[in-house]
Amino acid sequence: MRRRAKAVAALAFGLVLTSCAGPNLWTDGTSVSTGLSSHGRLRRPAKLELTGSGFTVPERWTKRGFQYGTEELVAALGRAAKTVRGASKKATLGIADLSPQRGGKSKWHSSHQSGRDVDLIFYSVDEQGKSLAPPENDMIRYDGEGKPYVRGKGTYNDPIWQQRRFDTARNWALVEALLSDATIRVQWIFVSQPLEDRLLEYATRHKKPRWLIEYARAVMYDPPDAPTHSDHFHVRIYCPRDDRFHGCVDRGVVWQHEKKAYKYGGPERYDPIAWRSLASLSAIALAPG
Repeated sequence: MRRRAKAVAALAFGLVLTSCAGPNLWTDGTSVSTGLSSHGRLRRPAKLELTGSGFTVPERWTKRGFQYGTEELVAALGRAAKTVRGASKKATLGIADLSPQRGGKSKWHSSHQSGRDVDLIFYSVDEQGKSLAPPENDMIRYDGEGKPYVRGKGTYNDPIWQQRRFDTARNWALVEALLSDATIRVQWIFVSQPLEDRLLEYATRHKKPRWLIEYARAVMYDPPDAPTHSDHFHVRIYCPRDDRFHGCVDRGVVWQHEKKAYKYGGPERYDPIAWRSLASLSAIALAPG
């Protein structure tokens, strides 16, 4: 009888352990991204500081309060901004929205729901090449020549918007820093085609590594079912590996582009044209915000 009682107790304890090992129950205590970028949530998020080494959250986005993301994304943003600042003490990255504190829907975005998306305001310079602080309440649109423009009869609150020029060197340095960060894997960088072309031309002219250029060519994309991304980068990272067990889901083309495949597999083995064709077929699955 005593043995049977012990067996029942052991079975019950095992069931308790098994039930506690389910999604969102046993974690390492860090952030957890669940669901899709366009239908998800965020648990125990990391909070981006409003200012840091090489970055700031401008007024408009400070008031909105969407400074929450996975620990991996928030830390990588800080490193990237610091890296770009290292080449120019005055270069400051404007970081706009990540996600609400608990993720989920908002009136401003269809995505940004699970802590893996962030909008980054382009670096800009004046006509003499002097670095300019990010605008406090605007995202300035730039054409393929790097000049600002307004859409339709719109205007900007930024009093110096006409003086701004797209800072190709630092915007490429930002892309490079994010793609080279070993702790995250970038799935998409939404940006307009003319600006993508400008960035890739700069990287080629400055003899950047071929694997890095092709990696950037693969992830930079302008979704056809959304307004063109000519005023900011929208960056999305893949689900952190540990979060997949807890229900994190990558949406759209899931091409696990590990950086080692470029470095050691040989750039000739990668066909960006074929991959981009696949991406365009799945554009309907993308959820820009």
